[in-house]
Amino acid sequence: MEYIRVHFDPRDIRWVIANGNIVGPTETELTLPSNFYVITLSGDGYSPAEWSGVVTGTVPGNPLRITFARV
Repeated sequence: MEYIRVHFDPRDIRWVIANGNIVGPTETELTLPSNFYVITLSGDGYSPAEWSGVVTGTVPGNPLRITFARV
């Protein structure tokens, strides 16, 4: 398994969507199988519109960090 942590405004927790599937909330460590992903958030008003890349080589406590900003 691989680990990601998606950052957004901590006062506005969103669902993290990986390849069209909800995988959990922002601001928490999430687990996914190693793969290529397109990551988005629920709702609107964030940038970038999506993050895409391979999630691999992570360990618990040291996830891949992905950041979205409010627009």
